[in-house]
Amino acid sequence: MQIMSNNMEHTDILELWKSQNAKLDEAISINKKLLKENLAHKAKSALAGLKATRRVGIVFGVLWCAAITFILIVSWQHTNWLFKSAFIIHIVVSLIAVGLYIYHLVLLNNFDNSQSIICAQRELVQLKFSNLKTLGILWLQLPVFSMWVMTDTWMHSSPSTFWFIQVPVVLVEFVIGVWLYRNLNYRNHQKKWFRWFVSKGEFGKINKANSFLQEIEELDKK
Repeated sequence: MQIMSNNMEHTDILELWKSQNAKLDEAISINKKLLKENLAHKAKSALAGLKATRRVGIVFGVLWCAAITFILIVSWQHTNWLFKSAFIIHIVVSLIAVGLYIYHLVLLNNFDNSQSIICAQRELVQLKFSNLKTLGILWLQLPVFSMWVMTDTWMHSSPSTFWFIQVPVVLVEFVIGVWLYRNLNYRNHQKKWFRWFVSKGEFGKINKANSFLQEIEELDKK
């Protein structure tokens, strides 16, 4: 009888231990799920500002391009080829930027609706690359802001300032624009200036969102 009693006691203890373990595992699972949901929310919140910026940029970009196109059409008969070229380049680059901003919104929406960490991280990588490309393209138009003021009258009335001051300024801006376009590229990710650049502003927000995803990934491995 004593042996049976001891066995029953032992069985009860095992059952109680299993029950407590099951409850503990369930609590850990719930806490992990809540933590992952909180991190996912923080990742989305980190990128919320980017969505607003892109929407404003798209609306403003479309209105800006319309206004510049109107000015170009109205002044076509009264302006030289430098003025026309500057405005055309500016309009083309601005429209490309608007298109890329729309693409960014698509990536951000895909990020919000991602069903897996891998998919979300892929959207962030594409967003970062595309953001760099957008900035590079925008820098290409740097000489435009000095070109449109160059007139035939200036060229003939003051050739020294035109050829020895204004033209060199435009050429320097062209070189800077091309250099930035070529070097805002992840092949330079080991360089200090590049690492500093992609740690600021919008890139900093993307990196912050990615760090939250990495925390979720670490939780999944445990």
